[in-house]
Order: sequence, then C-alpha cells, then structure tokens
Amino acid sequence: MEVYFYLFSLFSPTAPVFYFGNQEYHVDESDGHVEVRVWRTGTDLSKKATVTVRSRKTDPVSAEAGVDYVGISRNLEFAPGVSMQTVRVTILDDLGQPVLEGTERFELILRMPSSGILGNPVKATIFINDSISDLPKVQFKQAVMTAEESEGHITAVVLRSGDIRHKSTVRCYTRQGSAQVVSDFDERPNTDTSVSEKPCLLKLVDDSIHEEEEELRLVLGSAKSDSPYGASIGNQNETLIKIKDSTDKPIIKFAETKFSVSEPKESGQMTLVKIPIRRTGDVSKVSLVRVHTKDGSAVSGEDYHPISLDVEFKAGEIEHVVEVEILFDGVREMREAFTVHLKPDENMVAEIQMTKAIVYIEETNSMADVTFPSLPHVVSLLHYDDIRRTKQNGHPPAGYPVVCVTACNPKYPDYDKTGSICISERINDTLTRYRWLISAPSGPDGVTSPMREADFDTFFTSSKMITLDSIYFQAGSRVQCAARAVNSNGDEGLELSSPIVSISMEEGMCQPRKLGTVGAEPFSAKLRYTGAEDPEYANLVKLTVTMPHIDGMLPVVSTRALSNFELTLSPDGTRVGNHRCSNLLDFNEVSTRHGFLTKATRNIESVGETLPYQYSPVLRGQSTLRFYRNLNLEACLWEFVSYYDMSELLTDCGGTIGTDGQVLNLVQSYVTLRVPLHVSYVFHSPVGTGGWQHFDLHSELRLTFVYDTAILWRDGALYPTSMRINEQGRLVVNFRTEARFRGLFVAAHHVLSADHPGLTFNLTLVRTEPTYSQPVQQWMFISDFAVRDYSGTYTLKLIPCTAALNVEYTVPPVCNPREPVTFDLDIRFQQVSDPVAVEFSLNTQMFLLSKKALWLSDGSMGFGQESDTIYGRVMVDPVQNLGDSFYCNIEKVYLCTGADGYVPKYNPAKSEFGCLADSPSLLFGDVGFKALLAVDDPTALSLVKQPGSDGFRLDSTPLFQVAVGREWFIHTIYTVRSKDNAKRGIGKRSVEYHSITSGDLVPADARGRYRRSNRDVPILAEEIGPENNRGTNIMHIALDRSRRRAASGEELFADGLSPRELSGRGAEEDAVTVAGVIVGLLLTVLVVIVLALMVRSRRTPAKKAPRVSPSLQPVIVRSSLDNGDSSEV
Repeated sequence: MEVYFYLFSLFSPTAPVFYFGNQEYHVDESDGHVEVRVWRTGTDLSKKATVTVRSRKTDPVSAEAGVDYVGISRNLEFAPGVSMQTVRVTILDDLGQPVLEGTERFELILRMPSSGILGNPVKATIFINDSISDLPKVQFKQAVMTAEESEGHITAVVLRSGDIRHKSTVRCYTRQGSAQVVSDFDERPNTDTSVSEKPCLLKLVDDSIHEEEEELRLVLGSAKSDSPYGASIGNQNETLIKIKDSTDKPIIKFAETKFSVSEPKESGQMTLVKIPIRRTGDVSKVSLVRVHTKDGSAVSGEDYHPISLDVEFKAGEIEHVVEVEILFDGVREMREAFTVHLKPDENMVAEIQMTKAIVYIEETNSMADVTFPSLPHVVSLLHYDDIRRTKQNGHPPAGYPVVCVTACNPKYPDYDKTGSICISERINDTLTRYRWLISAPSGPDGVTSPMREADFDTFFTSSKMITLDSIYFQAGSRVQCAARAVNSNGDEGLELSSPIVSISMEEGMCQPRKLGTVGAEPFSAKLRYTGAEDPEYANLVKLTVTMPHIDGMLPVVSTRALSNFELTLSPDGTRVGNHRCSNLLDFNEVSTRHGFLTKATRNIESVGETLPYQYSPVLRGQSTLRFYRNLNLEACLWEFVSYYDMSELLTDCGGTIGTDGQVLNLVQSYVTLRVPLHVSYVFHSPVGTGGWQHFDLHSELRLTFVYDTAILWRDGALYPTSMRINEQGRLVVNFRTEARFRGLFVAAHHVLSADHPGLTFNLTLVRTEPTYSQPVQQWMFISDFAVRDYSGTYTLKLIPCTAALNVEYTVPPVCNPREPVTFDLDIRFQQVSDPVAVEFSLNTQMFLLSKKALWLSDGSMGFGQESDTIYGRVMVDPVQNLGDSFYCNIEKVYLCTGADGYVPKYNPAKSEFGCLADSPSLLFGDVGFKALLAVDDPTALSLVKQPGSDGFRLDSTPLFQVAVGREWFIHTIYTVRSKDNAKRGIGKRSVEYHSITSGDLVPADARGRYRRSNRDVPILAEEIGPENNRGTNIMHIALDRSRRRAASGEELFADGLSPRELSGRGAEEDAVTVAGVIVGLLLTVLVVIVLALMVRSRRTPAKKAPRVSPSLQPVIVRSSLDNGDSSEV
C-alpha cells in the first residue's frame, strides 16, 4: 500500500516539486563553506515532506571529498507550509601548506523525495576557486620603521604568503619625502634592478651635519611568480622609513661632574681647578653658553674667586676649559664645596646636558687635634667664684644663669693641674665654642625627657655663650653643656660634654607661691600724661606695665596681639615690623622716639652688685643686661616704662580715638584714646610647640582728651564745639562765639600757639546770625601744617565790632571795630584709670515759637519767642555737636494750669511731679487744642528729619478761655536714643505708660471745677527723674491778653484728651463749645459781669517772663516714631 501511495504521489498533478535554487555555485577556498538552497513548490504544501541531498565527485574527478570539501548525505525535512531549506557544505582550505590548484568542482544531487516529486534542476555543481587565496602574495611586515643615520642602512622585511612552491619576485623601490636622494639615502628605482626576493635593503648616507628627523617611503610593485596564475601584492605595499640623526645632535656638557682640589697652604697662594666643557655631535655651527659658580659650604670671595662668563664654541671647536681660582682662607674646616653651572645655549643650537659640576676643596688638616684635659662643669653663675659649692650641692638654683666652666678656665677647681696642659696645647679658652642641651623637668613618676639642644636664640639672649640664661630652664630641668676647644690659631678641636646637672626644685630666686601651678599672675598697667613741666619727657604719655616675676619666665608686652612665639622671640626682623610698641625691640630697633628698652644696662634703683656677675657684660652680654634692667630681682617684679606721643600711639601702637561728644560739666568736653595691651608670660618648654609655652592676657587702656567747652570774656564768650584731625593730619577746631554787646565779632586772622611756634592757622567765619543784637557766630580754624602732637595753649584774637542802636543788620555788616580781644584755648590730657563708661548729662532745650519757618529750621541761629499759634520744639544743645548720632523723640506733651496761682513744680525728692501725679491744685476741662506731634504733621517733615530735634504744635485759642490770672505751662516727656538702637526699636514705650488720667472726656454733668482725687504717687512719676536718666522739660506760656477772647464765667480746662480726640474733632467740636457758651450767657446774669471783667483784662497784655515748670494733662501723646532704646537721657 505504501508503494501505491508513492506512485500515486509521483504522478499526482498537485504533488510538490523539489529542486535546487541554482545549477552552479562558486566559492573561494578560503571562504570555509558554501550554502545551497533546496526549494519545494506546489499548490499543496500542507503536508510534511522529505528529500535527500548527497554530494558526489565529478567525472573526471576534480575536487575530492575529505581533501577539498566534506561530503554530505542528508535528509531535508520540510514542515507543513515550508518551501525552502538551506544546505551548508564545508570547504576545506589547505592553510598549513597552500597549494595553488586552480578551479575544482563537485556535485550535489537530490534523491528519494517523500510527499513530493523531483523537479529540475536536481543537480547543482559547486566550483572551488583558490587562485586568489592561494596565489603567492608579497607585502611589508611593518608599516613604519625607524633607523639611525649612523647605522648606514635599514632592512625592510618582505613577507610572502599563499602557494610558496613557486619562485616569486617583486620590485622594492623608494619614494623620497623630507629625506632626499643622494644626501640622505641611495635610491632604489622602480626598475628590475630593484627586484628583491626576501629583504629589501636601503642604504643610508651618514654625514656629520645634524638634521632633524626625515622620512621616505619604500614601495612594492610588479610582483611575479612561476605559477601560471602569477603573484599579487598585499595591502601592506608601503612602509614609512624615518631617519633619525641622534649621533650628530650637538651636545655641550661638563666632561666630569666632580672635581677635587686642595686648598693652598699659605696665604697669598692660589690653586687652579680646570673644568673642561665639551661639545659632541655636529660642530659646524656656533654655540654660546654661560658658565657661573654658586656657593655651597664654600663661600665666594673667601674660599674661591667666583666666575660668570660666556663660553663660545666656534665652528669645529669641541672643547673649552674653564679655570676657577681657589683661595687660602686661613680657617681650618671640613671639606667645602661649591658648584659650577651651565646655562642653555643662547643660539639654541646645542642641547645642554650635565649642567652642574661640584668642586670639592680639600684641606690637608681639616680639624685641629686640641682637646680639653678634662670634662667641663655646669655651675650656677651665683657660685662662679666658688665652683666647689655647686659641685657639692649638685643642683644650681632656678632663676639665675648657669655657666659652663672648662678645664682651661682659671675658675676650674683643678686648674692648677689642667692649666699647664692647656698652655702646652696652646688652647685659648676665650675662643671656646659652646653648646647647651636641655630637657624638661622629670615627671611625677621620675621618667626623664631626652636632652635636646637649645639651638635657637632670642632677641636678647644667645644659646651659644659661656652662660645660659635662666629663661631656658625651670626648676627640675636637666642641663648639659658641650665645649669645643680652640687653639691660639683659631683652629677648632674636639668637643667634650659636661655631666648632666638638675636644676634645684627647692632653691630659686623667685619661686611661685605654689609649686607645680601653671598660669599667669595678674599685672597692672597705666597711662599718665607727663605734662609740660616734665624736664625730660614733656607732653608725652607714659605707659607703665608692672608684673610679678617667676623663675624661668620671659615677660612679653606689646600693643599688638602676640602669636607664633618661635618667630616672635627670635632675632628675626619680623617682630620689628609687627610689634613697634613692645619690649621685644632693643633700643636701636624702635621706630618711636622712646621704647621700653634703653641703652642703660643697670637698674638705677640697685645699689652695688646684689648678686655675683648680675651686671657682667662679658658673661651675660649687653643686650641681655638691657632687658634685665627692667627686673627688680629682690622684689621679683618687672616694670617696663616707655613714653609715646599721641601720633605714635595712634599710628604705631594700634590705638584708636573715639569722639564721645559727652560733656563732663558745663565748661568741659572730651574724647577718649584707647590703647590695646597684650601681655604674655612665656616659659621655655623643650617639648612644647615651637619650644615655648605661654599664658596670654589682654587689656585696654584709656586716655581722656579734655578740652574747655566755654571760654568767657567780659564782652562775650567762646565755646569750642568740636575738634578733629582731618585726612591731611591737620588740626580742625570749630567754636562758637556770643557777643555781649550790640554788634558782632570780626576775624583778626590771628591764631597762635606758644607750644608750636612754627605752626600757622587759617581762621574763617562759618556763619553768623543776621542781627546785631548779641549774635551767635560759628568759627573754624585749620592748621596749615600737620604735627605729631597738638597739645598746648592756642591764642585766638577776634575784633569786637559795635553797631549803633538805630542801625539794622546788613551784608556786609556796617560797624565800628574795637581793640582785638584775646581768647586762650588750653588742651591737656587727663588719665582715666577706670575703664567703666562714664555717665553724663545731655543738655536739651525747649522752645515755644510763633513762626512756623523758625520751627522747621535747624536751630543753628537761635529762636525768638512770641505768643501766636504755638509751635513747640525740643532739641539737643548744638554745643555738644552730637550730629546725627542721636535721635530726639517726644513721647508725651502735657498742657497744664494751676488754680489760685499754683505753679506746678517738678522735684521728685519732695514728691512734686508736676502734672504727672495727682494734685488738688491742678484743673482740667474739656477744651480741644487741635494738637499734633511733628511726626503726625505732614508739613513738619523737615523738622522730623533733623537729628536731635522733635516738635509739636497746638491752637492757642483755648488758652484764653480761663479766668483772669491763670497761667499755662507745657510739660514735655522725650527720649534721646542712639542712631543704631533707634532703628532696632529697642525700649519702645506704650501710650499708657505715661497716661494717668482716662482718655475720655469728662461727662457733661461733671463739667465745671474739677479736682483730681489725691492718690498715691504713681509708679510712672517715681521713674521720671535724673536718677533714672528719664528727661522732662517744662516751659511757661506767655499769654497775650489783648488777644484773649470772651469766655464763660466758668473755668474750662482740657481734661483727659486723647490724641485722636484732639486732632480729629474738627468743626463739630468747636460748634458744641460755642453753643455751651451762649446757653451759659442766657441762663445767668453773672455771665455779663464776667464778660465785662474779661474785656477790661483783655486790654492789659501779660508780660510775665517764661519760667520752667512741670506739666499737667496730656495734650499730645508719644510720636509714632517712638521706637527708641533704653539708653534714655
């Protein structure tokens, strides 16, 4: 049945057909495989089908299975719907030994279809071609090659691949680039003469001229082979040849880098050291190099003659020799050295190599053989005359220098034995070199610290002397000295170290009150003005610093902050620039006229030498004695004194001047000079940072500069208002004069100072009041030059110029000059020992004005007083010249009157508080005054902006609505605040703080005569007074009775008026008041009598002079700018 189905499928017209996609397939042998497609086509591909693909040889045989390809026999399965399958056949390449075979072939055939029939073609021929992959191929091995010109040739390797059984040839020819034929290489032309079988050899031309790197190309072409297919050229058919010329590069260098020469043996002799300089490579050009010497341990001028010269290499020259002269210095020392250097070629031709050579100067006997017969000893300078005492005790006392006693010192205990040896060895003990080693005190557990060399000097001591100052050690420290012997010729010998000694813990010069404590005792400092009577330091400021002394302590005083004590205490010059006013400067280092240290080396208070060798300059040194002159060793007290003028304190010492603008009393003002002071108690510490430990204190000294505020004259007065130093350093003095005559002062252009005879001044009039009636005039004089100190007496001459009574003021003024009047202005200094800030009284003034223009002015020309619409003004006295540093703000304004002639007074000591407290004699009513503070008045903006001033205004009409004989008083409460605190809003008060009575009006049934009930003194009143720095000001109002209006027989008073009621009632409130008056006239006949009396009194104007008094009832409350601070005056 299966056969039957096959036959049926074979002849079914709808059976699928199997066939190859192509009849021929071509593949290169190097491809490795070939893919052949088998297709199935037909109308019904829904069934699974198979077909067999087999490979077979051709006839005749060409390609063989297993040699040229891998034979196959494979069943291809076609799933339902699949129409194509791919068959891969592996092609074998003879890579190991390629053989050029030409084109070979084999066949693929289809057999045994299932569910289909065979179509056409059923055979496919595969052609294998190796004429390309196995063809002989030649190419260069490297793409880039480098060669040196001096090598003479370069070989480029040519590789051959493919079938190498056949002989092959190829042309290797050159193509020039930057390298040129003949001059750089021998040409290989593109002809058969350049045929190369294996390597390609290129000859290079070697010359003596240096050239930069050059290039050329080697190219392969015209490849041939014995094979019938010929030969080919690979991708690497060119190689780049780079020719370098390193051997011809010009190089200049020292022939050797080390030279040794012996120092001459006698003075005047010289030894030459010859240093050759060579040039290699191309010598055809000119080179110029500079040769110079540089000091090492050998010093030019002492050990050798320095050189600095140009060496020129001309064309063809290859070597130059430089000679250096070695000198005899007469000092025995170790081997010394200096260096010789080459600079680059100025012509930029040659390269410089080995640019430095070192020259050693050898000495035949570099160190003398002398040595001390015995070890040195360390003893206290107190026992220098009795060394055995220290040796027996073994512990030198603290606080006094120690001395190193060598065996050649006559003070040595066994000098009777060692002295002869020292003489025979020709040891000069005065030339002995000393070193000192110190260790910190032992710890509580007895562990000692290692010895360290004291290798640093201070500005007044040295650690290389025979003595070691007491600042280097403390109680318990261990000390050792090392001494090097020196013979009479100055030749140094061997060094010997002394036994280590410990400083005594029990014995000392100035021991601390409690052993083991650290810190600093308090010090005292003060400034004092010497005055003109001092014979030596006239008109200078004396600065005195006193502090206790402790063994091992080094006191440091400066007006600048102290830091980095290792550098500050050293002899380095930085301390001179940083601490100009300090005890760190010796007398010849100070830039001021005087300093803490002077030329004196002995304290004038000491009588004789209280301690051995205390003032010995040989053992201790002059600079050490100058510093210790300030120490009273008996009292263990340091006292440093110096004198400075004002200019030095400001420019050199870091002082500052503050213009306080304060008044000591009615006739004096002052400014303050502040001088910082830094004091450090310094102790040596071998284990501390920088070798020092320190305890620092800081203070500030103040000096007050006092000057007279008022200088009186029988016909006038002079008030200095301000003094300052301008940017040019000149003195500027502002003052005010008040004439006590009719007329004014005229400048005489005459200002002199007996203390400064060479100083001239320029006197000018700044402003004057436009009147002859005792005008106030502002003046200023400026020095023409600047001096360091302006202290002294200044004489000013002004000319009084009088005017007649009937003459009005004109510009320029018309007056009669009189004899000049002389004013003396004294300036002096006063010591202020207490740095606490001084409390002072601030003068303020209150004016009642009738003219708004004067109310808004700056007040510099004064104010007149008239009684019209009332404008009130409170201001700081301009004499104090506070400028814009303070603000004056009115908080409350009280308008009050008394009954039965009562005058309110302000005296808190007697429980009199004006209208601030209850009083049976104070009357109040419900009259409106239309009052406003200046800050609430838009038209008073100019007044509000004035520093130190504030004001108010009110309607004067209600003041006349009282009985005859009633007097009014205005009482203001104000604050004066600093500018900064006023901006921050510190100390702002509420409205209720000063409000004692209710803000409402008195009821109608309670109108009329009204007395405030007697209550206890309010807290507000207790807090107002000079003891609390809370100011009040009372001004009497002079009423013009001729302008008084008719009023009711009843006495009307303003009572409890709030600011809103006073400023906002308007016309309605006035209408109610008038209506009340009319009703009163109609109800009683007594009103007629009262009106008659008022008309009569109206014709008599009041002439009562203004008087100072407290106030009663608040008419105007605090300003909206009331945001001051607690610093009230």
